[in-house]
Amino acid sequence: MTRLSVPALASLMCLWSCQRAAPPVPAAPEFVMGMDLSHHNGRIDWDRVETTEIGFVYFKATEGRSHKDPRFQENWQTAHARGYTVGAYHFFRLCVDGAAQADNFIQSVEMRRGALPPAIDLEYAENCEPKSDAAMAADLNTALLRLEQEYGAAPVIYTTPDFYADHLAGRYQANPIWIRGLGDTPPTLPDGRDWTIWQYDMRGAVAGINGDVDLNRMDESQLSALTASKSTTTPK
Repeated sequence: MTRLSVPALASLMCLWSCQRAAPPVPAAPEFVMGMDLSHHNGRIDWDRVETTEIGFVYFKATEGRSHKDPRFQENWQTAHARGYTVGAYHFFRLCVDGAAQADNFIQSVEMRRGALPPAIDLEYAENCEPKSDAAMAADLNTALLRLEQEYGAAPVIYTTPDFYADHLAGRYQANPIWIRGLGDTPPTLPDGRDWTIWQYDMRGAVAGINGDVDLNRMDESQLSALTASKSTTTPK
């Protein structure tokens, strides 16, 4: 049998102990898959949707001062009855009074315990030109405040990278961010803050839904935090 010298034995013991003391590699986040839908997605075959990994759904409820999505009630009632975690969002028109937009949503959506907070969709595409950046910010602040007062939760803000950089960076720290970042690489925000929901695909495929579907990911712990002590969204 070969005998190890004292220095060699000490080196082996050190190597073994150092390996044991190495910090664990952080676990990858456990993402829950979700989708956001509107009347543009048509009638949903929920029996087929239930064969997929979808775990949460945001439905478009309202837009601007008066528009109400014609499929919101049907979609929400069905998804809720089937046990999905649901939420409702409002498409914010950049040139329309913020109080009137908040009232449109409040008239359409009642909150009870268990759902995702209301969300406001902020983007340039298919939108109107604001009177000024200051006027748009004032309208947005009014809408966010009214929704938070009504529902008791800070609204989620959905947005695109360019809109976030132009108008949201460094602001609205209390509002969870739902960011568009298409592809497989998790997005980063220019001010370094963390996002809560990641829209990674706008041309996804989901069984039971015809055409393209917006797909999202959310950390399982974030989903639990958002739904804790919040209310379920019920059409009025």
